[in-house]
Amino acid sequence: MCAGVTHRPSSIFPSIPPMETPDEPKVKSPDKLNLGFPFNLPATPEAAAVRIIKNLCHFSLFYVLVLWVGLSISLVPQRKPSLLLLMATSIIGNQYLMMLQLMPKAICVRKAFDKTLVLVLMAIVTIVELFLTEAGIHLVITLGIGIPIILVHAVLWRDDLFASEEAPASVPGESAPLVDNV
Repeated sequence: MCAGVTHRPSSIFPSIPPMETPDEPKVKSPDKLNLGFPFNLPATPEAAAVRIIKNLCHFSLFYVLVLWVGLSISLVPQRKPSLLLLMATSIIGNQYLMMLQLMPKAICVRKAFDKTLVLVLMAIVTIVELFLTEAGIHLVITLGIGIPIILVHAVLWRDDLFASEEAPASVPGESAPLVDNV
């Protein structure tokens, strides 16, 4: 406030309390912040196999997208017709999946064309067209580089990071919250 200035009380709003200056902001100390690391090694080979299966199911769309982007990037410099055919089959597959999302009760579409069958056929058509346009080596190299990276990620990624925060932190095993709310 300015020195020598006097504020008289308001007659219109007498119940409003004067403004308080906040004390120091309440920030958690860094020693109480518990961040989890998303990667660790499984205890047994059986646990590794279970983790691979769970992560492949959970991240399958992302793994396919990584392979698709890698294949697209490898086709850009030299194989433009192969890239166009890859894009065309991808658009057709996406259109089918969007149609299934937009019409969930269309029994004739779901019974006539099973989603898994359509996606497997699209994958086969893509592989055949890549080999027919002499771009099969790009597919083999992309799969040779991408699949080991995906398997390493699937083995090391902990699957308990998405567990609900309502679960108690004292549960034995890998289930611990990402951030400790103390």
